[in-house]
Amino acid sequence: MGTKIVNYVLMFFLYSALGWTIESTYRSLGETFRALKTTKEKKIINSGFLNGPLCPIYGTGAMVFEILLSPFKNHWWAVLLLGMVFADIVEYMTSVMMEKLFNARWWDYSEEFLNLHGRICFKHTIYWAVFSLVYMYGVAPVYEYLISFVPQNVRNIALIVIFAIFSVDLFFTVKAALNLQKIMKKLEGIRTNVLMAGDYVKSAAGNLKGNTLAKYDEFVQTVTGTPERFEEWRNEVAKQFKAARTALTAPPETDDQEIKVTPRMRRLYKIAPGLSGKVNKLAKEIEEKMDEIKAKFQ
Repeated sequence: MGTKIVNYVLMFFLYSALGWTIESTYRSLGETFRALKTTKEKKIINSGFLNGPLCPIYGTGAMVFEILLSPFKNHWWAVLLLGMVFADIVEYMTSVMMEKLFNARWWDYSEEFLNLHGRICFKHTIYWAVFSLVYMYGVAPVYEYLISFVPQNVRNIALIVIFAIFSVDLFFTVKAALNLQKIMKKLEGIRTNVLMAGDYVKSAAGNLKGNTLAKYDEFVQTVTGTPERFEEWRNEVAKQFKAARTALTAPPETDDQEIKVTPRMRRLYKIAPGLSGKVNKLAKEIEEKMDEIKAKFQ
């Protein structure tokens, strides 16, 4: 196994762990500070995507800096400018990939000054600029010095062990993320059905072009029937949405629940602010449309 490849991969894991430590400590301290004002239990927060103590975006950023910035290390201004650009590209692409995986934003900078699609922003760009200088002229030399004392065979063994643990963690986390995405799509499907039914009721002729939902006729027949049938349908929709939402936020009371949510799925939902925000938005849209439909029967 090539020395350079081993060093790069070990670097990825080291800085992923370091980034996880810093971010989790920051969030844990913030949560502890808020808990002091309440009766909430103080907990250490695992802010990473994985169950283990790793935030791969930091390891990726460090590798990008090492590979792409090293040729410019004699020019600090080039390290500063290129570090901002490369780091923003990594953060933007990571945001896109995480959104594809979760069907929701993992982070959102839409309220921040000078942001691009809510994925990157000026404040974090400055953070990356500072980190690029700290890394190139502080952290990287220390890492190179310390790693020189570790025999190559020890590095190889360490890499194999760490990579094996990382692969298992990644597999089960991605599996949980995909299952979580199914629940999010179920919630979106409920919202779509409610909005469609509301549009039908609102339409004077009852004609909706381009509808492809398989249960369209069933919704039309149910919602445009009697007020009693509407209330039955409304209660069923509320029950389905509540079941999915509750499963994400609270441990299951029984093992035979309809919607299966593992602790790993629940943790991912909890640490991704974009997910809970999206669920709240879906709930609001459904409730508003339900009230609108109900008004048609009064």
